[in-house]
Amino acid sequence: MASASVFMFGVAPLPTKISVATKKCPPSLGSLKGATKSFGLKTNFDFRVSAMATTYKIKLVGPDGAETEFDAPSDAYILDSAESAGVELPCSCRAGACASCAGKMTSGAVDQSDGAFLEKEQMDQGYLLTCIAYPTSDCVIHTHKESDLY
Repeated sequence: MASASVFMFGVAPLPTKISVATKKCPPSLGSLKGATKSFGLKTNFDFRVSAMATTYKIKLVGPDGAETEFDAPSDAYILDSAESAGVELPCSCRAGACASCAGKMTSGAVDQSDGAFLEKEQMDQGYLLTCIAYPTSDCVIHTHKESDLY
């Protein structure tokens, strides 16, 4: 008996040929840049890359004069390193867009190119935002300086 072409109740027969649309992937993506190009993605490659982070000594001086020291890797924000060491500091946005975590550096150097809140003059005077500052040397920082900036 030939297969029935009309079904009242039941499942229709499956097609004999199935076609699938695929995108051919390169055998090796090689790099993030190559991978994003292969898949037609647009991206910004402004991120920090380091083979091994250097560790610096950070000394924080609180408003009451109490000093705290901890090690901070060059690829981590000072605020994050302080919190990892058990030090509580004021913070709010964690994006360098406010002054809650402001400090004043009396020695050392930092990279705070991720921030946009402080004016060049304020940074030249030693002010920094711990939430977006990477240490680039050993530092001494006086904390709780938000009110100094207004």
